[in-house]
Amino acid sequence: MSMSPPLRDRTILIVDDTPANLTLAVAMLQRHGVRLAVAHSGAEALRRVAFAPPDLILLDVMLPGIDGFDVCRALKAGGGPGADVPVIFMTALSGTADKLAGFAAGAVDYVTKPLQAEEVVARVSTHLRLAAMQAELVRQNALLETENRERRVAERVLQQYRDSLELQVAERTAELRELSAHRERVREDERKHIARELHDELGQSLTALRMQAALLRVRFGADIPDINDQVRAMTELVDRTIGVVRNVATSLRPTVLDMGIGSALEWLVDEFRRHSGLDCSLTLDLGEVQLGERQAVAVFRIAQESLTNVARHADASETAVALRCTAGACELQVDDDGRGFDPASARPHSFGLLGIRERALSLGGQVSIASRPGGPTRIVVRLPLDPA
Repeated sequence: MSMSPPLRDRTILIVDDTPANLTLAVAMLQRHGVRLAVAHSGAEALRRVAFAPPDLILLDVMLPGIDGFDVCRALKAGGGPGADVPVIFMTALSGTADKLAGFAAGAVDYVTKPLQAEEVVARVSTHLRLAAMQAELVRQNALLETENRERRVAERVLQQYRDSLELQVAERTAELRELSAHRERVREDERKHIARELHDELGQSLTALRMQAALLRVRFGADIPDINDQVRAMTELVDRTIGVVRNVATSLRPTVLDMGIGSALEWLVDEFRRHSGLDCSLTLDLGEVQLGERQAVAVFRIAQESLTNVARHADASETAVALRCTAGACELQVDDDGRGFDPASARPHSFGLLGIRERALSLGGQVSIASRPGGPTRIVVRLPLDPA
């Protein structure tokens, strides 16, 4: 039997105090390409191992001074340079107790004297291979541990990056939401301002013009008969213009909002009934709660958008609006018996629903939508109230 190529050039230390045994063992192994070193005593063997640990030790049991068992125990104790070197005893002792004593001392195997070349080469080759595999396993484990450590470091870095990114996204989302809320407040203020300007300035000017036209007809109608028809036509035009101004002002911001959210919702539901022809009920349970202007405007606009969606898309016959307020929160609920939809597959550019959510979220509120194709739809918006 010959050593496999990966096991050649390994160093084997042969420890024996009998020159004939040393010569025989060297002769058996040197032709297999391994490097050989010899020691004539246990003390010399320990010194050689401490200086340059071999890959395997063939150790005689019966040595002068320190016997093979003590040498093996000394090698394996304390994690020194010989702790991982496989030891094969060479012994003429064949009793079970002797073999067990060798294994207890730390040996991996034994060969009996007189030595047999095939047996020695087979056992040496086997344990060199096992030692090589063990060393490779240790190396692979160390490499794996290094990779695991690097992976854990990378995972921590990645998690920190994710956390940082999530924080940035959350901060950016909050900033955008605050910007959206600010723009909505500015828009509402501008609507309010324009509506008042239309009502107060343009409305009053048109009313004054109508009065002047009526006065013109009173003063000159008897003397100039044709002027009556012209003034009547002018008055009708002014009346239509006044109606347009009122409608535009109401669309921008209903003046009924200044009378409270309850009155505003009553007006909204009446207008919805009149324009859509649908049956719409209103339930108000406000108690003693007074909504701030921001909450009142948000509730009105959300109800307005919800009813607009019902009129445009729901194909409903009935709808219901309910507003219930407690000391800490206000809940708006809009129901319809229309054809419904799947909220999970709603169109990504459904700006009506998006606007409802953003209005609620900008005030720290929540929106839930319950619907299914062919079934009713319920939109519930819960807004916290400003502390008194």
